[in-house]
Amino acid sequence: MGTYIPAEVCTSYVQPGDIYLGGLFSLHGGADGEYSKEDCEGLYPVSALQLTEAMAFAVMTINQDDSVLPNVTLGFIIYDDCSWPEYATWGSLSLVLGAQPSLEGDFCNIPGPTIGGDTKHVIGIVGTGETYTTEVAINTAQLFQRPLVSYGATDQELHGEHGHPYFFGTIPSDSYKASAIVNILLYFEWEYIAMIFSDDHEIHHLEEDIVNLLEVFGICLYAEAELSEDPTEDELQQMVTMLQTHPHAKLVVVLVSSASAFSAVMSSVQGAYPPLERTWLSSNTWEKELIGNAEALGGLFIQFRKPEIMEFEEYFRSLLKGNQTNNINPWFDEFCGGSDICNEASQEGFSKELPTLAPTIDAVLALAYALDDTILALSCNSSITDCLLRDKNIQRSILENLRTVEFLGTRGEFFFEHDFVPAQVIVKNLQRSNEGNLELVEVGTWSSTKPYWEQLEINSSLLQWAGGTGDVPISVCRDECNPGYIEVIDSTKRCCWKCQACRVDDIVVGTECVSCEQNEWPNINFTMCEKLIGRTVTWHDPAVVFISFMTSLGLLLSIVTSCGMIRYRNHALIKASSRELSAVNIFGLILAFVSVFPLLLPPSVSICGVAQSLYALSFTLMYAPLFLKVNRIYRIFESSSKTVKRPKFTGPTAQLVIVAVLVSIQPILMFITALSIPGTWSTVRELFPSPSSNIHRRTVEVVCNLGFGFVVSMGYNFLLLLACCFFAYKARKVPGNFNEARFYVASVYTTLLFILAALPMYFTGGTAIIVVTSVSLVLLVNGYVTLGCVYISKIYAIIFKKVGEQDGNTMMQNRERPSSIFQSREGRSFGFSGEDNKVHPSGS
Repeated sequence: MGTYIPAEVCTSYVQPGDIYLGGLFSLHGGADGEYSKEDCEGLYPVSALQLTEAMAFAVMTINQDDSVLPNVTLGFIIYDDCSWPEYATWGSLSLVLGAQPSLEGDFCNIPGPTIGGDTKHVIGIVGTGETYTTEVAINTAQLFQRPLVSYGATDQELHGEHGHPYFFGTIPSDSYKASAIVNILLYFEWEYIAMIFSDDHEIHHLEEDIVNLLEVFGICLYAEAELSEDPTEDELQQMVTMLQTHPHAKLVVVLVSSASAFSAVMSSVQGAYPPLERTWLSSNTWEKELIGNAEALGGLFIQFRKPEIMEFEEYFRSLLKGNQTNNINPWFDEFCGGSDICNEASQEGFSKELPTLAPTIDAVLALAYALDDTILALSCNSSITDCLLRDKNIQRSILENLRTVEFLGTRGEFFFEHDFVPAQVIVKNLQRSNEGNLELVEVGTWSSTKPYWEQLEINSSLLQWAGGTGDVPISVCRDECNPGYIEVIDSTKRCCWKCQACRVDDIVVGTECVSCEQNEWPNINFTMCEKLIGRTVTWHDPAVVFISFMTSLGLLLSIVTSCGMIRYRNHALIKASSRELSAVNIFGLILAFVSVFPLLLPPSVSICGVAQSLYALSFTLMYAPLFLKVNRIYRIFESSSKTVKRPKFTGPTAQLVIVAVLVSIQPILMFITALSIPGTWSTVRELFPSPSSNIHRRTVEVVCNLGFGFVVSMGYNFLLLLACCFFAYKARKVPGNFNEARFYVASVYTTLLFILAALPMYFTGGTAIIVVTSVSLVLLVNGYVTLGCVYISKIYAIIFKKVGEQDGNTMMQNRERPSSIFQSREGRSFGFSGEDNKVHPSGS
């Protein structure tokens, strides 16, 4: 059976040995670098030849090492797959069948005659360098239970879990590149990105891996542009338009497999107007091409670590010098004969520029060490070759040993991790040197063997972004929110965020607005709630000035009144109003005026306790004697209609004892409530005035809180007040010329009216000044009305009207009769002559 196969495919590079390894490499391709099934004449760069010699070098190294495969000579058979899947199938089939294809005219026959008359079965295949050719080669290898170790295929779909248990890769999977790229995006907080990728099989899978990871980590890929391997002007223009349309995507991920495609992208961006200022993150590094693209300045470029293998470089250069007389590479003269191209491509350090060189050597070593472990476990009485051919389970043993193989490879400790080698990724930054030249500087690493949070290591001090600054570029689609704003999803733009204002009394916690407590307010940055500083009344407030003035005046009048009452204490008018009870009442008035001042001071535990105690006690001192006075007047005139005897308990001593009992009840109530409810006399009340508008800061004002104890005490005072009202009403018809009760009525009713008016002001007042004013005015009005109606009027009558000048025992001196006669309600007459058996309103 025969078919048309190019001569390059039928050509083999063979090194005889006891056991063989197969190799599939791409040395030729279509003309002008294009893939062509019919044409395999295009010659690849010298690096393709170097890879075949890397396999030969690795086999030679093993054969020279007695610690690996002792007494066994390892050989190899290498075919050219021309970067075409069908030719890769032919090559892999030839290797597993142990027969060399032979070219007869225009046809290549498989199987052809065996090499040296013996069938050469390979125990494993090294190759291929591309995913799409590896996918077909692995099918043949798997059919014959031969492991295939690729030095260039990076597609994660080749993994054993996806149906290729005989596949191994000595170059890290592209999934590691995807993880490294996303890890870099997270490290620099790039959340809104664009992507450019080429129409290539491996690149497509890499792009899918990245997209899946972006969704997991919440990074928005807003726009993508797909380019062919050789981008057209239309494709490049559409790409530029895409980038211009999305200005927030400052970070652009570039996934292209060739340096020419990357250069085309940079050239089109360079000519864009308006200029595109972007940061580039590429999955590959092309040092020679990058140092000529200033548009990529500040970009990040990743690559798998490529070691420099000096032993191989010396080996290859020795071939060029003709020192290797046994060189039987059939493609050597085609690549290196008659030109200096191989010498130019083999300058010192060329090994670290070839990403698949180290993986090729490691692939050979992995198969050799796995075979060595298999032979050590094999019981064989004949030759190793015969035993390997007779043992039906030998290939499965090689496969299992290959999966667990460990040795020191070209890149350090070698082992397989999910059938791929672990990844060591280098992160480089394109910078401008001090001399003004562009250069790639290593700024970080990424390792798949470390825990996730330690995989990426970046030396930020080495970074240099576009423009030569050290500021990390921002690639997010969100507004820069001011303090007091949170970010919310913009319903008009996908993956974008806008700022939304919190309420004026909210702080920002993460992405939420959190309200402060009523007595708190956000700080200037809206990051935490701060306790509001309470404000109280101040002495320069007009209302406080007025209250202070009126209180001082009232206190002065009370003192003057006291002096007048003492001066005229033997006067009939004074004696008739019960001097002892008047003294207690005036003391209560003085205490009432004094108790206003603590209300005007900044509230504290002690001040509030003193203010409330004095307030409640002053009312008791005022209304206990007033109650006895009006009750005494009523009882005297009420009993006069029935008897001329003085009613019981109307004398000075009895009245003082009763008032002492009534007043002492108040301190007892204070003491009981203070013990039962701690703080009821000494707490501070917070007021929160409504701001003039919702943009103004909330304020808190503090006043003394009138607690339960104060309410109980004032409740007792209110009972005294009601009793005064009741007896004042009952005594309303006392004879007009000696009706002191009507003054008490005026005083009591006025005080009651102001108390009822002040209560709503106290409980609804929003500011300290309103509360303090309402409470203080009750005392002031009560004091002034009592002074004016009860005492000042008497002093005025005594001093200016000369009432009672002729006889202190007569009530009216303008009468000509020897005694004052008043008509009772029944029309009866009774007088006040000072005799003990007569009813007299005086307590003296």
